[in-house]
Amino acid sequence: MKKTLMALAVAAAFPALALAEPRLVDTDRNVFIPAEEDARAVLRVAAVYNDEDFRIHYEYETDAPSWYHQVWRYEDGEWVRYGSGGPGPDEHGLYEDRISMMLDDGKVEGFDRMGGWMTAHDGMRSLTSEVDADAVREHPKLGSELGRSDVRKYLPQTRVTDDPEESSWDQILDDDAVDQLQSDGVFLDLWQWRSHRSHPMGYADNNYVLHYRLSSEGTSMFTTNWDDDADQPAWMFDPEKVGAPALEWEALIAREYGQDDAYYIHEGNAVAFDPDHDWQEGDVIPQRFLQEPSGARGAIRAEGGYEDGAWRIALTRSLEAPNARDSKTLEHGESYNVAFAVHSAAGARWHLVSLPMTLGLEDEEADIVARRVDGDLDDADLEWTEVEVFYPGQITYQFLHSDDHPGRELVLEGEQGVRDQHDLDTLPGFIVDMEQQLLRDAD
Repeated sequence: MKKTLMALAVAAAFPALALAEPRLVDTDRNVFIPAEEDARAVLRVAAVYNDEDFRIHYEYETDAPSWYHQVWRYEDGEWVRYGSGGPGPDEHGLYEDRISMMLDDGKVEGFDRMGGWMTAHDGMRSLTSEVDADAVREHPKLGSELGRSDVRKYLPQTRVTDDPEESSWDQILDDDAVDQLQSDGVFLDLWQWRSHRSHPMGYADNNYVLHYRLSSEGTSMFTTNWDDDADQPAWMFDPEKVGAPALEWEALIAREYGQDDAYYIHEGNAVAFDPDHDWQEGDVIPQRFLQEPSGARGAIRAEGGYEDGAWRIALTRSLEAPNARDSKTLEHGESYNVAFAVHSAAGARWHLVSLPMTLGLEDEEADIVARRVDGDLDDADLEWTEVEVFYPGQITYQFLHSDDHPGRELVLEGEQGVRDQHDLDTLPGFIVDMEQQLLRDAD
């Protein structure tokens, strides 16, 4: 019953998603396994560079693009938040599309073999094994120091144990040891293009993965549009610039606000929130406030948009790392390990991912070859590579090293990776079978 209700709710509330009925839905256990036709797609990638900059191009076809994100809706005299990161797609489409790339220069052992799965661990948010928020808040590092209430991507190298199956979210190395790993470059560079929280300002979000998924040095291009003391939004639209202080709910969920409209709130179109305004039922104010970033956090420039049925995006950054402690330098002739992910109006683990691949700067042996050009990157000819992305299930680093994984011994030997033992004709089905089996075992 829950499975059918979820499918109907998504289809009725956001018809543009056109999702087929998911194979399994159990929101109490963070389960949303999409239908086969929604569990695979193709991301087209091309890359070029010159003496100063590197640029990566994405093309991703979708009939249901989302450049919206979470909002505050006025209801019965209160501002109520709408927009969910999961399980599955948001029922109103109020979550941004995202395209991400994790990149390593060979210093993170295992990433070339396991890709993004080496950053996924038991206890992470949105898994059935998700750790209780209070336990994370009470953790001296994640809770007390970082102010977190959930577990996100991390490298197993940052945990105490040498036994992969026993690696645990809460057993973090001491600060000196983590700092040494970072100084040695043992982290993943994470480029996150966000259709709402970064793109309107002309950026992609610069992050990295170490003992947590962390933000690069500098200030973010987005913050939360909320005044805790007054218990109300901090900003509203400037009526003189936008025409009204808020968006309209019915127009929003009908997707009437286009890319050229004021669907996002930022420094240039906002004024301080006026609690005395005659707010109406269904008035909507974006939950994220956009601003100009600084430092390494704002090092990746973004351009493009949704056109002719696809996201067509170009991200540009200097070849030199903007900050060597949170970004990787890219060099002519070198090859890098990469993995991609695509979110469609969903958050957390409800995305499609690629196998680990290589990206080479004029390295012909790489899966994706970045071409060097003289002069302006805008004039470069593009050489496209099709990257298949698919639903990653609940495969974790611990599972890969456990008796539940038929390939455990090969993983422990450390010489073969997922691409050596699996192909894309069978791996997506195997992943779903494993998730369903793990859920049955937990019953």
